[in-house]
Amino acid sequence: MATQTNADDIGLRVDALRQERAISKQRLAAEARIAYPTLERRLLGDGNLSVAELRRLSSALNVTTASWFSEASA
Repeated sequence: MATQTNADDIGLRVDALRQERAISKQRLAAEARIAYPTLERRLLGDGNLSVAELRRLSSALNVTTASWFSEASA
């Protein structure tokens, strides 16, 4: 049975991968071209990541956009 991924889960996954790769929030924001305060809010679950933001974060972290939605990345 597939589980539904929500926006909070994705923010937590992005932050976990960022920490695993020892990338600061400031650096990730710069590489993903997202304002730092916006990224910080998104990682805390305040608002949803846009598709464009998610694509840029995926590129900065060198993962596919689809990986945020798969059970394997949980």
